[in-house]
Amino acid sequence: MKVQASKIVLFALVATLAACGDAVAPRVSAANSEPELGGGVTTALSASDTTQFTIAIDPRHTTYYNLGQGNSLMFPAGSVCDPSSTYGVTEWDKPCAAARGPVVEHVRAWLDAQGHPRVDFTPNIRFVPSALPTKWVVLTFGDFAASLDPWYNILYCATDTSACYDESKTDASLITTRNPVTGKVTRRIKHFSGYLLGAGDQNAFNKAGSQLSVPSPNLTPGGKPRSGYILVSGRE
Repeated sequence: MKVQASKIVLFALVATLAACGDAVAPRVSAANSEPELGGGVTTALSASDTTQFTIAIDPRHTTYYNLGQGNSLMFPAGSVCDPSSTYGVTEWDKPCAAARGPVVEHVRAWLDAQGHPRVDFTPNIRFVPSALPTKWVVLTFGDFAASLDPWYNILYCATDTSACYDESKTDASLITTRNPVTGKVTRRIKHFSGYLLGAGDQNAFNKAGSQLSVPSPNLTPGGKPRSGYILVSGRE
């Protein structure tokens, strides 16, 4: 009888704790888990004028931002490093303190001389390293032609005058993916810097999109136009 009574008390205690847990545990609805629109622009960019706007990245929420011309950025909650964190090619995979408050980025967007979108962010920041794809910051270009071409990748350009190259050659998490149905070309990024949508590693070009002492990366060796560029100015 004592054993049976003990079991009854134990079951009652478990049931009580479960009820309390249901009462106090926060519930996250499916709607709250969806990315929120944080702002930006959706209008077509212009070669004759510069669109200027500001985005405030809220680290508490998964948020995406329109960059004009079908381009966008998506930030999972807690994915942005504090702006005081170290920055540079040796730092991308190092731990950092996550930003605790909104991180404000000043954005300038326009079309270059070849008609390709360019966006400039100030200041530079990097993103919290993670092995989970759900925690990655994602850059998307809207370009149907590039989404149909397996040679096109989103290339990294350290500065507006440096060569651009495919980071996925040494980091498989940075592979570009293409969706020919939506016309979107997407990949993970670990930091704000220059990103060019093109085929193969490319040579240097200046900020206006003009050729330097090497062929313009806006053209393939066969003369095929490149599709887009995103540039982030600031420290290296």
